[in-house]
Amino acid sequence: MRVSRVYVDVPLSVGTELALPKDCAHYLTNVLRLKAGAAVVLFNGNGCEYHGNVNHVDKKSVTVLLEKQHSPVTESPLSLVLVQAIARPEHMDYSLQKAVELGVTQIVPVLTERSPPFDMQRRDKRQQHWAKIISSAAEQCGRNQLPSLVPVQTLEDWLAHPQQPDCALVLAPTAEYTITQLKLNEPSSVTVLIGAEGGLTEAEIEQANRASYQSIRLGPRILRTETAASTMLSLCQLLWGDLR
Repeated sequence: MRVSRVYVDVPLSVGTELALPKDCAHYLTNVLRLKAGAAVVLFNGNGCEYHGNVNHVDKKSVTVLLEKQHSPVTESPLSLVLVQAIARPEHMDYSLQKAVELGVTQIVPVLTERSPPFDMQRRDKRQQHWAKIISSAAEQCGRNQLPSLVPVQTLEDWLAHPQQPDCALVLAPTAEYTITQLKLNEPSSVTVLIGAEGGLTEAEIEQANRASYQSIRLGPRILRTETAASTMLSLCQLLWGDLR
């Protein structure tokens, strides 16, 4: 029987009885319909998971008794950063969800010329929504560390930051090489830049090239932004990470 995993942003330790935050308590009791005695796994992003049982349930609170700590290895040896151009909300959510499942260590949402209109006054709300997508994906896929989520910024501002990954890649349909044709020493850190619907402009690709990003293509077909992100991350993990 599958044991429910829940992310909680609070300190955890074996032998303690924890009163769950309201949103977690609501999820366990009203969505999963768990009763007293049910097994659960809690994690807070510190790399460990804590196994316990629901100790008490009522209309106002849920408590869990934490009994064991485990530290399963679920992180990739490859440090993988996704720089994702802000796309339509449903496509952005999908890209972030799959990025977590595919083991990214950092997610950088950037505004590009072809990104849809973005209300900077609602930035904090969007960031909170994306953070929830990330934690929910980690719950599902078994990760005990959450990728860091960088605040929204323009692509120009991101590229102006000093970055030193072993390898930085940008998708460009007219690029000469595919990822498997690159002659690289095996990298331990890779940054991938993905455009929004319609891709990056030629000027943006050139700007990325000046910031030491290598242009590559993904074969003869044009992929949607969320497909391109998942494909690139999968290839990186297959070539240099934990999908080998």
